[in-house]
Amino acid sequence: METTRIPAKSGGAFGVDAGETFAVETPEPRQVADLVAFVRDDPDEAFAQSYTRDLNGTLRLSTGDALYTTAGEELLSIVRDDCGVHDVMFGPCTEWMLTDRPTGDGVQNEPGGCRENLSLALSAAGLDVRVPDTLNLFQESTVTDQTYFDVRESPAAAGDTVEFRAERPATVAVSACSAEGVASGTTLTPIDLHVPDGTAVHLASVHDDRP
Repeated sequence: METTRIPAKSGGAFGVDAGETFAVETPEPRQVADLVAFVRDDPDEAFAQSYTRDLNGTLRLSTGDALYTTAGEELLSIVRDDCGVHDVMFGPCTEWMLTDRPTGDGVQNEPGGCRENLSLALSAAGLDVRVPDTLNLFQESTVTDQTYFDVRESPAAAGDTVEFRAERPATVAVSACSAEGVASGTTLTPIDLHVPDGTAVHLASVHDDRP
């Protein structure tokens, strides 16, 4: 496996073949990562939060659970999980969220969120698609009596890793979350990808000029 570091507030996209594994690691405590995936030969079929919740019967994915597509098919499965706390309720942060909506803790975010960074990374990998709602790795969310939900401080420790197996050939994109505040704290940090040898990872960010 090869390691590629996604810098803070950036995204990375890559391809993976059926049966191959890859892993997402938070090298520093608390940093959240957002993940999306698309069927390689038919990117209109993509990871779907709603069907993933439904078909797994849970709001908290971990080892043994699958990421399902808009067609109800398994695309990725989780084969190892150090953290065990990941969100499948919230969408990715996006520019309007970071600039127009107050965080409640005095944090002023820069423009450009995970949706924009994932889109740029996918485009760099040759995929021009709309970014769907994400699997928010290492993000803790809660629901109370079906009337209230919120995001809490990520419990992820330095080095926590989630390993996935591709059930079908896929294009995957991961971002180091750009939202300062409750989940990741006010010091945003990188995310490490561990991918099969020879895999090209396309990095991109609204905050720099990487291709």
